[in-house]
Amino acid sequence: MIRTLKIPPRDFSDLTVRLNSVGWFLPPFVSVGFIKQCLREQEILGSGPFTQEHLETMLASLYGPSYLASMVLHRYPTVPEISLYAETIAEAVLAHFAGLPHVAVCGLMPVIEGAGRRLATARNLGSDPNTSLKTVFENLAAHARDHVVSHSIGAVSENLTMLDSFSSFIRVYFYANTARYPLLDGTNRHGVLHGFYADSEYGRPLNFFKTIAAVDFLTYLSLLKPLNMSGFPPDRTAESAALAARYEALPALMRGS
Repeated sequence: MIRTLKIPPRDFSDLTVRLNSVGWFLPPFVSVGFIKQCLREQEILGSGPFTQEHLETMLASLYGPSYLASMVLHRYPTVPEISLYAETIAEAVLAHFAGLPHVAVCGLMPVIEGAGRRLATARNLGSDPNTSLKTVFENLAAHARDHVVSHSIGAVSENLTMLDSFSSFIRVYFYANTARYPLLDGTNRHGVLHGFYADSEYGRPLNFFKTIAAVDFLTYLSLLKPLNMSGFPPDRTAESAALAARYEALPALMRGS
């Protein structure tokens, strides 16, 4: 009789609490091991708690030219709902590497709303344009949780933890009442798109990283099907390597050097 070794699910609850405390969540298409290593290194350095500045440094490594070039060319244009906004995403990514952070963030935020509503419609969760975005994302998260459990997709408990982490980010930060936004970075939809925030109140790379991560999460939700799920970013290709090189050259170009 052959015995199958049952691998217990990994517990990411402590990790998600720490990420949510700095206004982020457990992301798709990213190595959890890398995130844990960054947090461990911060603890070893002994320079206090993990902060927004530490998070920005970590996300700059995660969402660098190579990763985003592969996503822009080989993932966003191929995914239902997300593909409808692939050009907008590509332009926002270009603006980010060109050093235009306000433009990059303002370009991505409507993508999150549009793709979120289209995902909800595609899953028969309602199409009323007057439904609040918080409700739209709550419905999407609940539907995704049911789908993961009923189809035993991947490591079920890990997928559920990731969904809960994203829901917390949406509720507490991204779509929170601007007056109650608890952090200094200003990654808040209402504050940015309604003009409550002046230039000085947002427009750092961290705003872009958090927002593109939310786009990636919607991409993950669109792919959340038993036969169409990939937990990895697309492979690097000659085309994506060339685009990454252009991203890397943009800062010097913008400086005119």
